[in-house]
Amino acid sequence: MSVRAVAPSVPAVESRSPLHLSVSSPGRLRERLWNLLPLGLSVGLVSTLAWAPYAAPWALAIGVVVFFAYWLVRSYAVVVACLVGMWRLRRWQRVDWRWRYGMWSVGHPGAQAWDWPRHLVIIPNFKESESGLTRTLDSLAAQENAGRLYVVLAMEAREAGCRTKAARLLMRYRNSFGEMFATYHPAGLPGETPGKGSNEAWAAREAWLRLIDTGREQLERFTVTSCDADAVFHARHFEALNYLFLTSADRYRAFWQPAIFNSNNIWDIPSLLRIPDGLSGINRLSNLVMPGSVRFPTSCYSLSWTMLDEVDYWDEEVIPEDWHLYLKCAYTLGDRVHVESLFLPLGNDCVLTDGYWKTLKAHYAQSVRHAWGASDVPYAWRASLNRASPAGLSRRLLLAGAVAKVHALWMAQWYLITLGPHLPLLLTRVGGAGMPGWWTAAPVRIPGPNLRFLSGDVTHPIDLHVTLGITTGLIYFCLFPLLALIVIEYRLRGPRPAHVGLPVAIAQLAVWPLMAVITFFFASLPALHAQLKLAAGRGLVYRVAEKGSRRVAVSVPVLTSEPAPEPIAAGGGGGS
Repeated sequence: MSVRAVAPSVPAVESRSPLHLSVSSPGRLRERLWNLLPLGLSVGLVSTLAWAPYAAPWALAIGVVVFFAYWLVRSYAVVVACLVGMWRLRRWQRVDWRWRYGMWSVGHPGAQAWDWPRHLVIIPNFKESESGLTRTLDSLAAQENAGRLYVVLAMEAREAGCRTKAARLLMRYRNSFGEMFATYHPAGLPGETPGKGSNEAWAAREAWLRLIDTGREQLERFTVTSCDADAVFHARHFEALNYLFLTSADRYRAFWQPAIFNSNNIWDIPSLLRIPDGLSGINRLSNLVMPGSVRFPTSCYSLSWTMLDEVDYWDEEVIPEDWHLYLKCAYTLGDRVHVESLFLPLGNDCVLTDGYWKTLKAHYAQSVRHAWGASDVPYAWRASLNRASPAGLSRRLLLAGAVAKVHALWMAQWYLITLGPHLPLLLTRVGGAGMPGWWTAAPVRIPGPNLRFLSGDVTHPIDLHVTLGITTGLIYFCLFPLLALIVIEYRLRGPRPAHVGLPVAIAQLAVWPLMAVITFFFASLPALHAQLKLAAGRGLVYRVAEKGSRRVAVSVPVLTSEPAPEPIAAGGGGGS
């Protein structure tokens, strides 16, 4: 086993991709016009609340009702999906994956041996604390099949002291993995944007030279895991990945996505941030479960090295590398590219700095960076219009539509939900708009808080009864799944640490009435900020979010404490 660091060199790996998709449009004007698309979609959606009550009242009335009916159904679906997902998380944690594969392989005589796969884990990092990297490496070293893990510390050469830090970590973990080495991504390479994707692309090509080009290993035996520097893996994660890789019906066209929760330090962050950080885990988990959902790999994910090599790795110009890589694979390799769920929890850090307001500011900056994924909207639509793509037209349009929907609603849904039932009504009552009577009528009156000034009544601004119409009635019944999600979010945080008392933990629930304000500042506004920057052609500078915990304890949610794994009957690759 070697832990020698790889010397910097320019890897020369030729792409075997059948189609090359340019990240940007030919011509500066075209690129600027395409980059207006996300902002145009978002602002267009929001603006309908102001002009459609006059120009198209019936269409708006029907559209608002359809939107809130969708929102109501989705709210209950998310709750059900989360409950199913939590059950699957518990169940998967009890599986003896080697035993299960033995049972599966009985009916598959040509199956590879359990020890056949290898797992390359790339940990891109820049100015990450050594203690944080140690925590991630500890979770990898604890894997039952750690001897088949090939761990790459993907360092940035521009970080002062990175070689010394890498050397210490290589020495510490020299006996923990099948192999471990470091790569050093040079700064200022032509056509690159500093970030996770460009670092990973460099590291993967260096690993190809070291392991594959020398003939030491075979490409088709490997998965590649994109691993955040703050990731804490479940102890059976790579056993499950080994099983899924071996049993997948199409292993060289699959991504494997675990259930990611911002749970490592969620008890230490400001209470205001627990709502967006907690709900992010709920959304990811529910998306792994809900049938018909368009799934994308997020943050920490795995795929075959064969497929990654076919598409020539990550695009170095792109900051939001996870969705972009999936789109690149799907559009260049065809309809077989898909995401399979890996129902084991993976803990990530929330943003946490040395000050309250500094943490809020850092979280906002991270939210803008995440929302920069809007740059994939023009990329996806350009690719969907490319007839040379082996993907079918319906598949191309589905992916492009899904990306556009996510980023348009990321910015617009706050306005649609908050103002949608009220602004058209206000414009009808005091501004002469023409919303139809069936939409403005509110025949049902039940107990509940009501801010009447939103409907134009400034003389009695607060009422203790709610008068419901068709739209507000749909919103009212969204309250019940919201209460369920509050309980689920609390449960998914993981065990309450000793330094957080029960009264304090219960008191933290008091921030939920501020949900509308919190989601505006940490979801809708960052999305608008990112889309404005994209439209203005100003670009985004990748800044590493400061993370960590004020305590040493690490929490991965929904862990079980059974003394021994429970064998589960054999089944297919991604089955639950």
